[in-house]
Amino acid sequence: MAKFKVEIERPLCIACENCVNTCPEFWEMADDGFSHLKGSKKIGENEEREMDDVKCNIEAAESCPATCIHVYENGKKRI
Repeated sequence: MAKFKVEIERPLCIACENCVNTCPEFWEMADDGFSHLKGSKKIGENEEREMDDVKCNIEAAESCPATCIHVYENGKKRI
């Protein structure tokens, strides 16, 4: 089991591109104009991805004005 899970609540995304600018290794703008977590799986309207190293995703979550990016560490919400 991966240590971290990153999740985006896509319906809350305002397409500001902060996550893409902060963490382009993991984030891109999708064809619908909103943020997409690369390599993620769709869960309802949200996307999530498990990973062993959170890398720049904490900064991406902190820079999100819509607070729609969440990072979990060992099952507990970190941001």
